Amino acid sequence: MKIASINKINGNSRFNGPIGNSVNNFYLFENMTEGVCIVNEYGYIEYVNNTYEKVFNVKKKDMIGNSIFMVKCDDVLVTAFKEKQSIKGKLNYYFNDYQIEASASTIYFGEKFSGVITIYGQRKVDSRRKVIEIGKNEKTSSIYKYEPSNFFSEIIGESEAIKRSLYRAQKASRTSSTVLIRGESGTGKELVANAIHRNSKRANKPFITLNCGAIPSNLLESELFGHEQGAFTGAVKKKLGKFEQANGGTIFLDEIGDLPLQMQVKLLRVLQEKEFNRVGGNETIKVDVRIIAATNKNLEEMIDNDEFREDLYYRLNVIPIYLPSLKERKDDIPLLINHFVEKVSKKLGIESVKLTEEAQKCLCQYDWPGNVRELENIIERLIALCEGNTIDIYDIPKKISNTFAINKIQSHNKPVGLINMNEHGELATFEDYEREIIRYAIKKFKSFNAAGKALGITHKTVASKARKYNIVD
Repeated sequence: MKIASINKINGNSRFNGPIGNSVNNFYLFENMTEGVCIVNEYGYIEYVNNTYEKVFNVKKKDMIGNSIFMVKCDDVLVTAFKEKQSIKGKLNYYFNDYQIEASASTIYFGEKFSGVITIYGQRKVDSRRKVIEIGKNEKTSSIYKYEPSNFFSEIIGESEAIKRSLYRAQKASRTSSTVLIRGESGTGKELVANAIHRNSKRANKPFITLNCGAIPSNLLESELFGHEQGAFTGAVKKKLGKFEQANGGTIFLDEIGDLPLQMQVKLLRVLQEKEFNRVGGNETIKVDVRIIAATNKNLEEMIDNDEFREDLYYRLNVIPIYLPSLKERKDDIPLLINHFVEKVSKKLGIESVKLTEEAQKCLCQYDWPGNVRELENIIERLIALCEGNTIDIYDIPKKISNTFAINKIQSHNKPVGLINMNEHGELATFEDYEREIIRYAIKKFKSFNAAGKALGITHKTVASKARKYNIVD
């Protein structure tokens, strides 16, 4: 869960003993109306109460004993643990009509960090404010009746988060209202916009797209509204703009947050009056166009900084739709992997490859900052470079597999980190570490070539190190 707002607060909880001993009367928290989650110094969850279970729809047995990096935890708790500082914040998460607020306090035994205790309260949400929060996690009873049309069923996902977004998008497709799609880069905003158009009464009319951030500002007006012959140097003939091309249909304005202020004024006129003038022309052109806009920027913050017009924001934000990131819908990653494996294999004209269980887990646990687009690109790279028909964890890029390796260490009741020192905190020599990692890699991957791939070095280097340390004859 992401944080809508977050602040560091003064004051740490200090106990007279380790968390497991000093807070042994956990039953005191059981009947609290606030949720409670207690984490030890290594990041393992020692306790959650009944309210936490209910609010976040989880089971104690799935939480207690697991690392906060291996289960779904909020950013307030995780940030407090990482920075070892007390923090409070509002989550972009709703329980019924209440937004969840979190307050994480660090626990110290003397001067030693011993963990974090986080309390989750509930705050009644103003309906207007909830619109501004764009309904990221609002509960909708009718979501369970969601039956996707043919166009929306093409969008892969079975999680509640994506179904909630598609349910709203499908309802929006039955109207002519302006839609504002929000979400991180790579979440599929254009795909959803296209589905809205194809499921609408305008489906047999044009669907025109324009990326507002990809066109130089001095050319943007001509792209949107067209120009007359001789309007400027290089305008050798009349050109129809995107709005004129989309007449009767839909125009999708991607990256609307990158639209210059001067162009925001002109777009506002089109929204209000349904008319515009070509560059260099006097004729007023009337159009009937539905606008779907999209952005990954915080428009509310841009309004506060005078970077985006508030009147345009309210004109665009008639039906807000939030597309969750892959971090918010990790249950969908296996479905997406299978879909992209089949799609890419068909595209390349080869037999479908298989992923080992460890490779699949590795891909599922990565945070995917580039979201669905990044996942599809990685799958295509893995298939294109795969030797044989099986993808293993050492085939996966290091930035992904290394994260998986760290999380694996954290999930087996070991201290956080790649280096496990002895009880006195003493380091071994560099050669000792090198000997052990080479020995482990050869034992695990059975060949110098595979071990080299896993370690990011050549097979010749592995062979040389193996001889140096007498690991093999």
